[in-house]
Amino acid sequence: MRVHANFAEYVPFALLLITLLELNKANAMLLIALCSALLVGRLVHAFGVSMENERLLYRVSGMAMTFTVILIAALANLAVVIL
Repeated sequence: MRVHANFAEYVPFALLLITLLELNKANAMLLIALCSALLVGRLVHAFGVSMENERLLYRVSGMAMTFTVILIAALANLAVVIL
């Protein structure tokens, strides 16, 4: 259940930031990289949490990738607004 709640807490925000980048005509390769990293991060996180003996390495790696996507998307959106 916590996997679903964690997904619902972070993924909509990341997708909103990525959507704003797309609306601001950001580089297509950046958008593809962000979406790919978000997908891989969420899969790794879900894999780590869903194991009977939870592997902290997978959970932390997945969340780190998710937070990195959010950070990069936020900074790229700021760069679009400032420049």
